[in-house]
Amino acid sequence: MIRIACFICVLLVSLSLFPEASFGQVPREVPEPSRLNTLPPNQRMRIPDPLVRHGQLPDKVRSGEYVQLSVIRKIISERYPGKIVNVNLLRARREGLQDLYDVRVLTEAGKVLSIKFDAKTAEIVDVKG
Repeated sequence: MIRIACFICVLLVSLSLFPEASFGQVPREVPEPSRLNTLPPNQRMRIPDPLVRHGQLPDKVRSGEYVQLSVIRKIISERYPGKIVNVNLLRARREGLQDLYDVRVLTEAGKVLSIKFDAKTAEIVDVKG
C-alpha cells in the first residue's frame, strides 16, 4: 500500500514540475495542399469502376458488343477447373480503358480466384488469388 501511495506522489510531482511531458497535444504543421489536381490525367489514380450485373446489359450482349457469359464459362472450365461463384461487369468510366468481366472462381483446392476478362474479346487480362 505504501508503494502505491509513493508512486502516485512521484507521478503527481513529476506532472506538476514538467507539464510539457504530460499527455497534452503537440501542435503540428499543416501539410501543403494535395497536388492531385495538378497531375496530368494519365498519372492520376484510377477511380473505381461501378459494378454492373451481367443480366442488366442484355442489349449489349445480344448486339455482340460484349462476349456472352457462356464463352467465358467455357474458357474458365478449360483453364481453371472449379465453380463460378460470382460474375460482375466492370464498366470503364474513361475513354481508353476497356470494360471487364470480373469472374470469381472457387477452385478444387478451395482457393478463390478473381479472373478479369476483356468484355469485348474474352481475353484474360488479370488473375489474382
